[in-house]
Amino acid sequence: MHATYYIAKGQKTLGPCSKDDLRNFLAYGSIRDSDLVKREDEEQWRPVSTLLELHAEGQVAADGLTVLPLRRRVARYRDYNRVPYNQRGGVVLRRMIAGFLFFPPMLWWAAVALYSDHIFRQKKDENGYLIVWGRWVEVLVTVLIILNAIAWWVGITYASWILGPGLAELSKGMGEAMDVIKGLLNDTSAK
Repeated sequence: MHATYYIAKGQKTLGPCSKDDLRNFLAYGSIRDSDLVKREDEEQWRPVSTLLELHAEGQVAADGLTVLPLRRRVARYRDYNRVPYNQRGGVVLRRMIAGFLFFPPMLWWAAVALYSDHIFRQKKDENGYLIVWGRWVEVLVTVLIILNAIAWWVGITYASWILGPGLAELSKGMGEAMDVIKGLLNDTSAK
């Protein structure tokens, strides 16, 4: 027979739930180690961290408390219009292309969205949920960022090599123009 647990969270009592439910609640951050829990057959409430049955092998810290990996919450959408704008596949793809070709900060913006959230396509899976971009896209975007940095560095270096002599002449001419303006100002203030 499986043990049944109840959780005291503030003024509410949640339950019944299983040991696996407790592990998932901890992993997703729905409950904390300090929240109170009791088994169905117990009278006294105690902190979740004191439940020995939640300790997994290799995850017990020095103080005896369980260290559980944190999981990122994943929203599952059925309607593309409900997906946050920065998590829409079309938006991120446009930013990636425009950023790679014209304005690198847009590529970085797309990369931040991709690395921190799931990006959703308009296509649905067999259960009716929107399909999420695969993690291989993160590798692709990382390569794009590196190639983009190299391309911009080469382009700017080449432009400065071609335009260098012209820019030197321009700055020399601007220096002479500034000298003339300073002379005019000095003549005007002396009168």
